[in-house]
Amino acid sequence: MGNTVKNILKKNYEKGVSLLEALISTAIVGIGFIAVFQIVNYSTSSVNVSAERTKMNYIVSMVAEDLIGYNSSLVDVNPHTTTVQLDEHRRPVENGVISSVKKFPQKFIDAPIKVEVCDSTKDRFNNFASNTPLYENNPEASAAYNKRKRLENILKEDRYLKCIGSVDTTEDIKSVEVFKICNDTSVGCKHTETYSDHVYDETYIGRVQINTNNGKKKKILYFQADYIYKNYE
Repeated sequence: MGNTVKNILKKNYEKGVSLLEALISTAIVGIGFIAVFQIVNYSTSSVNVSAERTKMNYIVSMVAEDLIGYNSSLVDVNPHTTTVQLDEHRRPVENGVISSVKKFPQKFIDAPIKVEVCDSTKDRFNNFASNTPLYENNPEASAAYNKRKRLENILKEDRYLKCIGSVDTTEDIKSVEVFKICNDTSVGCKHTETYSDHVYDETYIGRVQINTNNGKKKKILYFQADYIYKNYE
């Protein structure tokens, strides 16, 4: 009898969870899930941005290494038949006369690579068939020519860096250019003052710029691509 009364009284005090408490608990759990989803989305976005910046740094370094590593290569010549060689000052000469043939970095003075519109129609994932080969199979072309074609294909087509947005954007700029710095009045020289007691050397400064993420992420690199010691007497 006593146990029965105790059980009845105990059940009267155990009224359970009210509807309001259940709603509050559900709201707290929902807020937690929303926060987790936001963290996951932010993490995914951060990983994508970080991957793009890493690829951007690699491409900029690759361009600088190509221009420095091939600064003695001649362009627009057949390597099997050309008689143009570099003299002791690293100038292209033919039969003892300075030639009009240009070295690899010099080609970017008059013909820089500038991509001001990101082409979202050519990428390695969505439209792989539209991509052109990185290298041209042309045995009569110099190494510098093939290197330039490779750089053009990498920068002009969206192979490695993504185009942000559904339409082409003008903020994702990719450019490679070279500036000639010297102390004479030659064409393309960025410093035209002359000094009679000065050695008229030529310094070639390369500049690589890549913008991604609608221009929000930028990478610009200046480097010495070539140097010609003239030593006029």
